[in-house]
Amino acid sequence: MKKKQGLSFDFLRTLEPGQIEPFLHKQDWSVHQVITPLLDLYGPAEVRIMTFNFSEDSLRTLFLEPRITDLKMLVDFTVSRNKLSLMLFAAAVVPNIRLEATHAKILLVHNDRISFGVVGSANLNLEVRYESGFWFSGGWIYDYFSDEFDRIFENALPYEF
Repeated sequence: MKKKQGLSFDFLRTLEPGQIEPFLHKQDWSVHQVITPLLDLYGPAEVRIMTFNFSEDSLRTLFLEPRITDLKMLVDFTVSRNKLSLMLFAAAVVPNIRLEATHAKILLVHNDRISFGVVGSANLNLEVRYESGFWFSGGWIYDYFSDEFDRIFENALPYEF
């Protein structure tokens, strides 16, 4: 197995449905940094994110990316209580935020050419610790996380300020 390091997302060029690859790294890349290279290769797509925490930097990435056709975020309740100014900024950037008790960290990107996901330990921010997880393209794992995201999102509390 080859170690995928740094901000080189060359592996995105050769995605095939059903691929699953683990990762373990320290400060090589952040989850939100996968979105732009993926859209560069596969075109506009919907993006769904579930996270315990996020940063202003990650929100700016989402805000400045015009190829995101639909953006949904599921965020833990503690963010709305502890980081009010960041949540107000998020509400201006992300059209559809919902709150739920979550510690999950999931990124899902989908269009008619690609279904891609990342599940791991990293929140949507610049990480300074070792982070682990796996990325996957299509297949039953994508379907599982997609269906579960939609189910939880449907029942979560809409964020209204």
